[in-house]
Order: sequence, then structure tokens, then C-alpha cells
Amino acid sequence: MATKPISITIDEALAEKLAKIAEDTHRKKSYFVNRALEEYFEEIEDLELALERKGGKSTPIHIAKKKLGL
Repeated sequence: MATKPISITIDEALAEKLAKIAEDTHRKKSYFVNRALEEYFEEIEDLELALERKGGKSTPIHIAKKKLGL
């Protein structure tokens, strides 16, 4: 798979957790970022498929959180 470097800014606590798990497992931080993004996108796709099958429509997460008071 081809890769492309990107630059992001994340919460300091997340950055520390990422650095620790990368160090503990002897893997690159990019490995964990890629895995997290892949899992997140797969989850979104699964949710959209389930809604399609039920004939419903999806609600953007920021709207759902607002409606739920989160």
C-alpha cells in the first residue's frame, strides 16, 4: 500500500498514549494511527450499511451528540 505523509495536531494526552504504546510494542506511531482510522472508517461504513438496509437515513455525529446533550 502506498503511503502519504501528513501533519496533524492531536491532544497532548493522546500523543503521550500513542508514544507509549508505540514504544512498548516497538511499532511506529503511524501504525496505530492507520489502524485507528481504518477501524473508525469501517465502523462508519457498517453503520451506514445497516441504516440503508433498514431504510433509515444517517445523522451526522455532531448533530446526534447535540440532540443527546453530549
